[in-house]
Amino acid sequence: MSAPDELDESVFRYVWRYTKSQQLWVFGVLAVSLPLYYLTLDLPKRIVNGPISGEWQPGQTQTLFNFFIPLPDFLGGGQLHISDGVELDRFGVLVALSMTFLFFVIVNGLFKFYLSTYKGKLGERLLRRLRYQLVDRVLRFPSGRFKQVRGSEIASMIKDETEPVGGFGGSAFADPALLLSQALTALFFIVLQNFWLGMVAGAIVLVQILLIPRMRRRLVVLARHRQLTARILSGRIGEVVEGIASIRTNDTSNWERAELGSRLGKILSIRYDFYQWKFFVNFLNNLIAQMTPFIFYLGGGYLVIQGRLDIGQLVAVIAAYKDLPAPLKELIAWDQGRVDVQSKYAQIREQFVMNDLVPSDLQKVCFDPPPKLDGEVAVTNLKVTDDSGNELLYPTTLKLASGEAVAAVGPPGGGAEYLADALVRLVQPAGGRIVLAGTALDTMPDAIPGRRLGYSASGLFLPQMSVRGALTYGLQHVPLRREERTNAAEVMRLEEARLSGNIDLDIRDDWIDYEAAGVSGPDTLAARLAEVLDIVELRSDIARLGLRGKLPDSLAEGVADRILNARARFRQLLIEGGDEDYFEGFDKSRYSEYATVFENLVFGIADPDADAEEPLVERASLQAVLKTTGLDEKLFVMGRQIAETLIEIFGDLSADNPLLDDIDLMSPEDVDLYRAALRRIDGEAKRDDKDRRAFQRLALNYVEPRHRLGLLDADMQKAIVAAREHFADGLGPDLAGAVFLHDAAGINRAASLQDNILFGRIVSRYAEAPGRINAVLSETLHATGLFKVVFDLGLDFDIGSGAKRLSAGQQQKLTLARALLKRPDILVLNRPLSALDGETQRRITHAVIEARRTLDVPRQVILWVLGHADHADLFDRVIEFREGRLQERESQTAQPQEVM
Repeated sequence: MSAPDELDESVFRYVWRYTKSQQLWVFGVLAVSLPLYYLTLDLPKRIVNGPISGEWQPGQTQTLFNFFIPLPDFLGGGQLHISDGVELDRFGVLVALSMTFLFFVIVNGLFKFYLSTYKGKLGERLLRRLRYQLVDRVLRFPSGRFKQVRGSEIASMIKDETEPVGGFGGSAFADPALLLSQALTALFFIVLQNFWLGMVAGAIVLVQILLIPRMRRRLVVLARHRQLTARILSGRIGEVVEGIASIRTNDTSNWERAELGSRLGKILSIRYDFYQWKFFVNFLNNLIAQMTPFIFYLGGGYLVIQGRLDIGQLVAVIAAYKDLPAPLKELIAWDQGRVDVQSKYAQIREQFVMNDLVPSDLQKVCFDPPPKLDGEVAVTNLKVTDDSGNELLYPTTLKLASGEAVAAVGPPGGGAEYLADALVRLVQPAGGRIVLAGTALDTMPDAIPGRRLGYSASGLFLPQMSVRGALTYGLQHVPLRREERTNAAEVMRLEEARLSGNIDLDIRDDWIDYEAAGVSGPDTLAARLAEVLDIVELRSDIARLGLRGKLPDSLAEGVADRILNARARFRQLLIEGGDEDYFEGFDKSRYSEYATVFENLVFGIADPDADAEEPLVERASLQAVLKTTGLDEKLFVMGRQIAETLIEIFGDLSADNPLLDDIDLMSPEDVDLYRAALRRIDGEAKRDDKDRRAFQRLALNYVEPRHRLGLLDADMQKAIVAAREHFADGLGPDLAGAVFLHDAAGINRAASLQDNILFGRIVSRYAEAPGRINAVLSETLHATGLFKVVFDLGLDFDIGSGAKRLSAGQQQKLTLARALLKRPDILVLNRPLSALDGETQRRITHAVIEARRTLDVPRQVILWVLGHADHADLFDRVIEFREGRLQERESQTAQPQEVM
């Protein structure tokens, strides 16, 4: 098998390289089908000239299906009879020949079905191979290449621009062979019927083959231009998404609209030109194709009148020519597609073929543990330059002893960060040498530095995954525990991966290197995760995410009972500590002041995503309850009062005014909508249902102690509590699954773990209430053994694309914890905590240095590019960089001080 990254210059050569045996099989099937295709052309003539228009005498019969094989002279000559046939009268011959014709039509259709399916599978397999090869090349791009390309453009090329190449792969050789053979068979049949009619058909076919593809070449040029402009547009849209903060803070959204509109206009102009030329060529091709039937009717009809051609032959010629344009047209279309695909393939190849790709041997699968790098780190005359050759790091020589913690200080861009990136192969040195524990870094396969070096920096990107997945990402090198899957579907799935040139490792196996993390298996991994999160001061944040996140769909056995026990224990501790005044529990018989009107009405909570599908206030069962209880009008009036008050107070503020952040009932974008709705309401005139429900929605989200508009009196609260009885027997079908009712003896699946334990609300009028309740809650978790459950739920928290659901500081702590988890021999940290305050950075820096003992890596080398030079006293030695040069600085011998 060829190298998995080989991309031939010609798309034909590429297709043939990887599908040669399959293409030969297609040729074989095609060869078998051609005689049968010829018979479908010949049988109509026999039917017309025989039983339909032939001369038959009364009682005359004809022998059909008389098959024999002529024998050569050396075998005695004569014939070997296979079948003597059957004697049929005129009607019997008509039925037999017609059924035979139908049989061959079906057989030919089955051949086409098989070939089409086989070609489709072949093309999809080739597309998978090509995409995999391109992804493989992206993973092997030199580091500098990523500064020159946009991720969205690369993604667009791999996802969209490869599609035509994959589709062409199945038809690259089979389609021209099939279409040419069908066209030549039909043409050969016409020539056999009448030489001159065959010559006319051949001449017109020749004109089409020579003229139309040449005219369509311009379409290829336009299509390529369109593809390039669309790719650039994709990149610009990606930039808009990534730069939305700058757009919003600089009010440049209209400039972006104009700029993107200009690009769309350019694409429109190209597409319009493309379609004009395309349909003109189609018109000309159809005109030429229709000339031939005209000649056949005129010339063939004349020959029939003259007796030089019988009517059956003319019908057969016309029927054969009717089959000729279809393969011919498809052949011309195939030729256009061929040129188009070759053009796109060349564009793709241009972006992905380069001389300085990381050799594939350096990234080969390695199941054996790599050797340790716990010796000296030697840097000799290391030089780093930018793309223009400007020196970012002048020749630098230094040594880091085993077990030494070294601080690198200096201004940003001073050179220290380039040294750090060079040590982990994120930049390609322009000169010099790096030797780790006696082995040159540039000769190592990725398995060694990738597993023995740890790295963290302030701007590392985190893809969308759970906290647990982000932490263990650095431990997933190869599947160390592979599950044996023997069922046919699994075997076929892996076989397809091999046939498509993909890696045949199963992502569902266990890839985590527990030994690298210093644990025995999955049961002890959570404790190690908690340990490294403690080091970077992130464990409490993760537990908080688990505590406040929605409960998972399935809970481990016994967890639900422990939650209910924790609820009772929480109430007990509240009473014992005299903290009852800080908390208001849910009671089905009374109104909860700190819950919304809606939550009080249904005595439950809504699924966070339910309102996005269809506003809850518009659902029929809820509206029915409101009308039955008389709350329909009351909530409308209440919502109207809320809107009038908020618009009067905040309506004249700009959308970006920070005061609007305090309004959770109405977004800045909703202000104008409610202002218009208020204008539409005129006394007792008929009110629009949409406006009515919009005001009700405001009322349903109202909380008196939070919003303080004085709109909920005792009578209104009693009416809401009384309306609960309509939901006591269950929810209507439109609310089931969207709203979950509270149950004093059960858990609420839509609520967080914290809300399930509290089963109530914190009384926010006391400033100290949140602190006191959190203290009682923490004590409850530890007393009931739920803290591990909370932490596990936090580890399952989805951090979002780019970890945008975490703060910048949490992101940096997470990437640092990931680097610590794999217990590297060399830990390189490039200003990893820049988003944190100085005191927090100092505490974590000290904890990381001390963690070498607790994580059992006493000989670990640490190179830390500091954001605060004041923290240098924590390290064994300090090196300083300025303007790309290593400065002389006295080594430190002081040991790290205990940080309280």
